[in-house]
Amino acid sequence: GKLEHHAVLPRRDAVFAEPALPLPSPVRSALADHGITRLYSHQARALDTVRRGENAVLATSTASGKSLAYQLPLLEAVLDDPRACALGLYPLKALEQDQHRAAEALAASLGRHAPGCNPRAAIYDGDTTPHRRRKIRDDHPNFLITNPDMLHLGILPHHPGWEGLFRKLRYVVIDELHAYRGIFGSHIAQVLRRLIRVARYYGASPQFIACSATIQNPGELAAALTGLPFTVVDADGAAAAERHLAFVNPEGSPTLAAARLFSHAVRAGHKTIAFTKSRKVTELMHAWTLEEDPELAGRISAYRSGYLREERREIEARLKSGDLWGVISTSALELGIDIGELDVCILVGYPGSIVNTWQRGGRVGRSGRASAVLMVAQPDALDQYLVRHPEEFLRRTFERAVIDPENIEILGPHLVCAAAEAPLRSDEPLLRSARAAEAVASLEQEGRLLRSATGREWFATARRPHAGVDIRGAGERYAILDERAGDPIGTVAGPRVLAECHEGAIYLHRGRQYRVGRLDLDAREVHARPAEVSYYTRPRGREETEILSVDRSIRLRNFIVRLGRLKVTSWVTGYEKRRILGQALLSTHPLSLPPSIFETVGAWIDIPEDIERLASDEGFHFLGSLHAMEHAAISLFPIFALCDPDDIGGLSYPRHPQLGRSAVFFYDGQAGGVGLCASVFERLDATLEATLELVGGCPCESGCPSCVQSARCGSGNRPMDKAGAGAVLELLLGRRAQSIRVFDQPPQLHNGETAAPQNAIPTAPPEGRRVIFFDLETQLSAEEVGGWEKAHLMRLAVGVIYDSREGRYEHYGEAEVQRLLDRLREADLVVGFNVLRFDYAVLGAYAGETLSGLPTFDILGDIHRTLGFRLSLGHLAEQTLGTAKAADGLDSLRWWREGRVEEVAAYCEQDVEITRRLFEHGAREHHVIFERRDGQRVKLPVSWDVESILRARAAT
Repeated sequence: GKLEHHAVLPRRDAVFAEPALPLPSPVRSALADHGITRLYSHQARALDTVRRGENAVLATSTASGKSLAYQLPLLEAVLDDPRACALGLYPLKALEQDQHRAAEALAASLGRHAPGCNPRAAIYDGDTTPHRRRKIRDDHPNFLITNPDMLHLGILPHHPGWEGLFRKLRYVVIDELHAYRGIFGSHIAQVLRRLIRVARYYGASPQFIACSATIQNPGELAAALTGLPFTVVDADGAAAAERHLAFVNPEGSPTLAAARLFSHAVRAGHKTIAFTKSRKVTELMHAWTLEEDPELAGRISAYRSGYLREERREIEARLKSGDLWGVISTSALELGIDIGELDVCILVGYPGSIVNTWQRGGRVGRSGRASAVLMVAQPDALDQYLVRHPEEFLRRTFERAVIDPENIEILGPHLVCAAAEAPLRSDEPLLRSARAAEAVASLEQEGRLLRSATGREWFATARRPHAGVDIRGAGERYAILDERAGDPIGTVAGPRVLAECHEGAIYLHRGRQYRVGRLDLDAREVHARPAEVSYYTRPRGREETEILSVDRSIRLRNFIVRLGRLKVTSWVTGYEKRRILGQALLSTHPLSLPPSIFETVGAWIDIPEDIERLASDEGFHFLGSLHAMEHAAISLFPIFALCDPDDIGGLSYPRHPQLGRSAVFFYDGQAGGVGLCASVFERLDATLEATLELVGGCPCESGCPSCVQSARCGSGNRPMDKAGAGAVLELLLGRRAQSIRVFDQPPQLHNGETAAPQNAIPTAPPEGRRVIFFDLETQLSAEEVGGWEKAHLMRLAVGVIYDSREGRYEHYGEAEVQRLLDRLREADLVVGFNVLRFDYAVLGAYAGETLSGLPTFDILGDIHRTLGFRLSLGHLAEQTLGTAKAADGLDSLRWWREGRVEEVAAYCEQDVEITRRLFEHGAREHHVIFERRDGQRVKLPVSWDVESILRARAAT
């Protein structure tokens, strides 16, 4: 292969420090038993932080002794109170084992130097036997070691059995904090909030101590996960040996090249670890290494999840003892499992982030000897960008880890879990956000939460809803079953089922191929059978984005970028069969599947018309240019935020229907969003700069997987214009001399409703129902007639209706009031705002009856029944539709007195128009929006389907 770059990172000397107060003598002696006589500066500072009662997050390099940040405070606490305890959360069971061994060793040492003090540690996870679980619950240890899954499923739902632990809980330890990002992190944020809630239920207020790899925002991430403030300790005092960093771009297979490097390194006497991106590559590389060098049999091993626990523990022990010379692993060995002293780390493909690169590279060089990290590039866009721009990797700061703790798709199910653990109270911290209130209202409407008679508490309908919440995914899960025997094969998340498990799809599970025979969407089941085929399947489809809101806009260079909420609708229209070797297209097959629809957060670039004109004048395929730019930019998103390219979706439009111009969209690929696009929004010009470097630096002629092609493209990478993408990027970034006019023209939106011309005829109600939208203005005010209860004396000035069947407005004066009454009686449904209490009271004086028998739906009355208070039509119009009323009732009365009847009629017609659009929005979107007193805009669930309203009226 080709060595693209070689850098030498110099050694760093250790920096030691003493804590503000000396360690207790028994603790000092216990540390000395393990060869620790001085603390690194970051260890001492972390201890001081915890002693002050602050939550601490320690973000330093791999193997810098971060565990002491929580071990020391716990040892001190146990000396003070033998029943004091801590709860430790670890993302991997192997990490649990490591920490258990270390904690038990320190505890034993403390017991020797502090007679009568016998602290204990115990693991409580899925591998713990039922008998052992009962013993741990009945007599809790000082350090309970578990994982987020067991906390969610096994501890919080059964917290009365853990009362002793919660009452004495002093610390909560979150190890490998950086692992909790994206959807997983958004779930963990809710699990941790539930943990805090249960602890407070028992009178405890534990401190949090978090340990993280070096990331850009450890304090922000820790605060987002817990909702609590943190003090960051990130000045690393640990020593570091000299380290060599090499970027290799092989001419042939990167896996084969990495296998040869691995063999050479082991033969040279260097203990070596290689990290791959998949189980399959792990096994292939292991096999190829042994094929080339059979004498290494027994001296090297593969390692991945899917091995038996005993097999994994044996490999770890042999590595630590030195019996194994090398190991080839998936990311399963990335985190801080103690596997001894290693010299060389080979990365088979860029791990996806600078954080993960150094996390894996940190496995080597622990002995103080020089070490090497070799990155063997794969032919995808991100790897190729980095090997061509190694200085970018070396100069860049660590990426941000982002989550969205307010993702309503995740928040809702966890609120149900919390309510099952203890009734939700309206005044508790968990429900303070606008999103939580929105979720509770929706859950109550769905019947998953039941409100108490006092209205101050909510109870979960299900006794144990926790099993239905997958904290490592989003949405409903589908069971994959062997169609012959019905045995379970695995599960797949709902958002992915249509693309990955449609009829005819080849599904891979633990290296085996299964052909999907049937997808049952109602039963949420996928039926498949084993198959041995030489091809794989790739879905084809199309997408649409609808802008629901514009939250922020900013100008960057020659374009406007906006951030807001999007509705993404995707269709899987067919699939391809491609040969595994060579990826040649074998055949295409159509599918007829329902669309997948979800709401998320996205950022989009408004493309100025000048750029479209210039690119077209130069002969470029404009849509192909945008399409290529979109693919290349998405491939580089992991440089700017901790994510995989699969976490980001994109779509290019030569003419977006809501914008009226061309645009390129990027969006979080999970329902509700996870904060990725929001984190990159203001730096999108930097993303495009890197994209231009990628496109311009690739030697291919018309586009390839190393620059603009994507294996995930639903349109088969068509159309695609690589040269055009470069031209558009240069124009957007101001790299060309042409003058580009950038107009900030926000999309004409009404929270998801495309702006329509005034008096536009809407889609007719179902089955041609005649729905009449109605409002009126009066000649006299309430004050003039003696109060609102005398509305029948106010006299009609103008009444306006909109007939949905005829699609037009009609105006009626006082002389035509009987005709107005006749028109209302013709309606299948009359819709108004405060129509029952006010408009019908005014008309009743002319009708000689109450009009209560008319089939009527009063929007204000329905909202009042739900909320318990009223909202004005103007407020709802502004918040829901983005439309402000032009006047008010006092203006109308003044105009009437001045004889300006046409202005009164126009004002009344506007109110009817707003009423109609508000009703149609509620019927379509099932909510309207209002602003709370605290300034938060919230969705109010509504059920305004015409047929449902008429059925409910008939039933009563």
